[in-house]
Amino acid sequence: MSAPARLLLLSDIHLSRKRPYFHANWELMLRAIAQMPAPDLVIVTGDLALDGPSREDDLAFARAQLDRLPAPWHAVPGNHDVGGNPPDARGEHVVDEALRDAWLRHFANDFWSVDVPGWRLIGLDSLICGSGMAAEAKQADFLDAAITSAQGRRIAVFMHKPLCQHDVLETEMSTTCWFPSTRELLQRHVREGRIQLLVSGHLHEARDRNVSGTRHLWLPGLAFVSDPACEWQGSRGGRRRVGFVTAVMDASPVLSWHEPNALLNIDIGNWLRTGGIGLYKPLASEDQPYPGLFPTL
Repeated sequence: MSAPARLLLLSDIHLSRKRPYFHANWELMLRAIAQMPAPDLVIVTGDLALDGPSREDDLAFARAQLDRLPAPWHAVPGNHDVGGNPPDARGEHVVDEALRDAWLRHFANDFWSVDVPGWRLIGLDSLICGSGMAAEAKQADFLDAAITSAQGRRIAVFMHKPLCQHDVLETEMSTTCWFPSTRELLQRHVREGRIQLLVSGHLHEARDRNVSGTRHLWLPGLAFVSDPACEWQGSRGGRRRVGFVTAVMDASPVLSWHEPNALLNIDIGNWLRTGGIGLYKPLASEDQPYPGLFPTL
């Protein structure tokens, strides 16, 4: 019988050649995992780039960095890679065909499946949900086929945004998770007991919770944190520290949470005071401000 696969789970790494605000944590993470047992597979649940919709080179740079990982890897896009879900709720880029095509140029696909002993791992592009793009329907058909053909394997789904915050029946329309109108894509499989694990990033908050009979794992962000006391951002019951997760994919995945002492808990709470997506725009745009601040990596 094959040994359970060992996964390295990363999220929200926010890399950029032009504006490497958070690059130190990437280098420190690479050093840390070099001292650990090598993973069989690395999965990154989105926001690989700092600002992919404005600067495609952020995607190219992130791709080059992922190729430095010590194992095969798979990634799904985040809103900082391809834009947010329509309708726009906070003034950020919204996903469209051109932005998705840019992702595909560098990462080949935005939804995929891979098998490891006892499990089928499925990656989804949560940002195209509700877009009406042709890829949205193709992804739905792909998901049905991947689950139907799993041949007794357990199912884990990896995506950028969490399915919900606290309950799958939530009706609030929030950019923190899937919009209620799109949730049924996954929820119908969850109700039938066909998905055992949902893994997401996006919130830079670590949490492991059973919701309506399914395990929902939120990964910590690697790039930065935001102060939980930030007045506009309420508590979600998770831990806000930078880090990453390793998972031994046994019948019930065994998780290890890693917060190496060398990692920098860069707090961007001051960037978030308005509650909007402008947090990167004043700093990351080409005509603002700090010319020459960063060397070319």
